[in-house]
Amino acid sequence: MNIDIPEEITQQLEQLAEQHDVEVVVLLEQLMKRYRPQKKWATLADLARNAKEAGMASPQPVNTAERSREILNTEYVDYLKSRIDS
Repeated sequence: MNIDIPEEITQQLEQLAEQHDVEVVVLLEQLMKRYRPQKKWATLADLARNAKEAGMASPQPVNTAERSREILNTEYVDYLKSRIDS
C-alpha cells in the first residue's frame, strides 16, 4: 500500500523521528497507538505504562500498602482540608 504524504509532512515526521532518536516507522507506530480508541478497562500494565509516559513513575519501587496508614494520616487529611477550604 502506498500513501501519498505531502513533502512538508514527510519532513516534519523525519525531524520528529530524529529528535526522538527513532526511525520514522517507529514514530508512526507510536502516534497510531496514541490515537487508537482506548480499551474500556485498563490493566495494571497499562496504568504503569501511562504513568511512565506522563513522567509520574518513581525511580524506585514504592510500597503504598506499607505506607497506607501514614498516607491516610497525612496526605488524605491535607486533601480533605483543601476540599473543605475551597
